[in-house]
Amino acid sequence: MAGQFEFADRTLAPLAASLDLDRPLLVTHGNGPQVGYILTRVEEALGKAYALPLEVCVAESEGEIGYVLQQTLHNLTRGQRPVAALLTQVRVAADDPAFDLPSKPIGPWFDPPQAATLASAGLAMVYDKAGRGRRLVPSPRPIEIVELPVIRQLLALGIIVIAAGGGGIPVIDADAGLEGVEAVVDKDLASALLAIGVGAGQLVMVTGVAGAFIDFDTESARLVTRATPDQMAGWLAAGHFPPGTMGPKVEAAIQFVRATGGRAVICQPADLAAALAGEAGTVVEQAGAI
Repeated sequence: MAGQFEFADRTLAPLAASLDLDRPLLVTHGNGPQVGYILTRVEEALGKAYALPLEVCVAESEGEIGYVLQQTLHNLTRGQRPVAALLTQVRVAADDPAFDLPSKPIGPWFDPPQAATLASAGLAMVYDKAGRGRRLVPSPRPIEIVELPVIRQLLALGIIVIAAGGGGIPVIDADAGLEGVEAVVDKDLASALLAIGVGAGQLVMVTGVAGAFIDFDTESARLVTRATPDQMAGWLAAGHFPPGTMGPKVEAAIQFVRATGGRAVICQPADLAAALAGEAGTVVEQAGAI
């Protein structure tokens, strides 16, 4: 846990330093490694403790990471703004094709022998160039943020809100009401849906690289510094942004800018302060704003 607090502090410090305390702030986060480790602990404890379905593991990761971010933001802002982390349900379609085609990597990378064992047990896997494997699970598209009205109210009260962590807890409409499903929702697509729903003016997605690259991981790689949604959509269709890496962030940026006319930015943590000003990372805006 200490490592998570340290990472949160490094990532959020630039945000806190440039934070306008009068401007609404909504924070989302990923959970890929954490939910995978939770799932691993559940599987290791089978027969000794009750099993947890995947969506409950997502909820646990929301609580864990939400606590870390909530305390970190409180400390960085010296308590000048209240901070609240909200467990968030995200409605998905019961007949989403993703349920038949697991595609979302979660958890740690396993060495080749471990990956082979998991694959032989029937688990879907994705592999890197070294032959390491990572587990794949279904990732249906988000349709609605269930707690959106609550989030709007909290923001209106001046509260910094942490919501839709890890893409939110996937639920479907069932006979008795909402029901959780064994899946994870892409955090970037959920963040875009949430940002559109609250009327955000800017969507900033922090990742491990400087931004979105054309021909990434090749000698001709080029960082896209500014582009329109249509330009990004063209590069996305051409395969420059793979589905398991930069693709969802680019898709989220396109959706947000087209829906709101606002700005979307993809950047690395060290560039967060500059990115908030539109001076770093990949900035996506409508043609008239560039």
